[in-house]
Amino acid sequence: MKRQEVYNAWKEPKSKIEVGENFTQQVMNQICLYEQTKKHPLLNMQRFMDLVYAHPLAKAGIVTAGIIAGFIRMTLTVCVFLRT
Repeated sequence: MKRQEVYNAWKEPKSKIEVGENFTQQVMNQICLYEQTKKHPLLNMQRFMDLVYAHPLAKAGIVTAGIIAGFIRMTLTVCVFLRT
């Protein structure tokens, strides 16, 4: 029971904290201000994916780049096996 008494002694003063009338409005204003001043990354991945999804040529370009990268990888693997 000693632990419970210690906990209650700690909890009692914490529950008596006065909060101002417009505390929530001040917090929301701070959050809005933070969101407005936050630096956005140079490459927003969600925006990039939306852009690629909206343009058929971008999709074709990514698929073509994947095919070329796969072909180069297979070619290098075959070259390594033939050299040994």
